Amino acid sequence: MSNSDKLKQEVLSKLKGLSETVTDSIGQIAKGKNVFVDATVQTSRMAICQACPEFNASTTQCKKCGCFMSAKTRLKVATCPVNKWGKDI
Repeated sequence: MSNSDKLKQEVLSKLKGLSETVTDSIGQIAKGKNVFVDATVQTSRMAICQACPEFNASTTQCKKCGCFMSAKTRLKVATCPVNKWGKDI
């Protein structure tokens, strides 16, 4: 597999994860549900991310999924791409 193909697969995988999180959150909003975790859950998730080698502190992005973790850690339906934390619904 060429570098171009690898990059394409990586980007498509990241977009798939992002779209699933967004779609699930929109579904919860449509049902009239709160999509955000409380501050203690968000703080705990963010601490886990900050200690992870896949975390880019300068952008607050995860190297695995590409998400901005300062935002993703606030969503109930979000999950860590390396299974360090999960949904809180």
